[in-house]
Amino acid sequence: MRINQVVFMNKKFGFTLAEILITLGLIGAISAMTIPTLAYNYRAKVLEEQYKSTYSDIKQTGAMISRENGDLGIYAQRLVSSKGTTGWAQEFLSYINGGGPYDKNAIYNSETNIHTRLRQIYASANAPQGPLGFRSMAQTSVICDNGGIWTDSKGRLWTFNAESAIICVDINGTAAPNRLNIDTFAFIPATAKDVATYVYNDPTHVSDYSGQFLACDIEAIKEKGMSNTTSKTVNYEKGTRDNPKSALDLCPFNAPIENVAPSWETKDAMGKDLKANANYWKDYIHYK
Repeated sequence: MRINQVVFMNKKFGFTLAEILITLGLIGAISAMTIPTLAYNYRAKVLEEQYKSTYSDIKQTGAMISRENGDLGIYAQRLVSSKGTTGWAQEFLSYINGGGPYDKNAIYNSETNIHTRLRQIYASANAPQGPLGFRSMAQTSVICDNGGIWTDSKGRLWTFNAESAIICVDINGTAAPNRLNIDTFAFIPATAKDVATYVYNDPTHVSDYSGQFLACDIEAIKEKGMSNTTSKTVNYEKGTRDNPKSALDLCPFNAPIENVAPSWETKDAMGKDLKANANYWKDYIHYK
């Protein structure tokens, strides 16, 4: 008994080299499968929060402008008519923390100058060349093509449109992915009548609503080559959204946040069914 006890006490327990290598291999395989997914979901969540923050800033700005100057949509059009797009840009950015021209001593007012400078901004940051066709001068005919280039304390990039006072913003500046409706969005200052009609389908009670910023489908506006006219021709109630006549027919854009959509809308601007707690970016980001 004593000999057996001595042998048992002196016996060493542990893992063989083969067992350790197999374990490390399994850990590596699991990590290879899960870490990219975690990183992908993290990027999606960051973009979601950046959009929510930006949309909140825009809506609060619209509410303040309405309180101080009357109907947001009407005031924006009047300001553009009297002071130009730069005047509207200055007015809007005065409500945004740290808002001001991207280049302190230069405000670009021509389509060519704006797109040339934007290409330079993205290139100098070693970032993808931007979401609005900045790679080719032949692609410069897009919606926010005048009124200067602006930024703020969060590093967002703002551009503007003269015909309809639409605001475009890259919610994370030059950072990837620089894709339309993913990190670059358009918003229009809508009148109370527009909000009553196209958001709540209640055109007979306009006095119950107020002007506010509505999100627009900037990707569809660019792809369809829509003009920047101010007339609305789409009847959202009858579902004729897929045959727009002007850029403004693509507002409101019922994604990426579900509460942008009116209660009677069942699909977003990309034709996808709206679902409670759906994560827009997890569904639509295709980069890793």
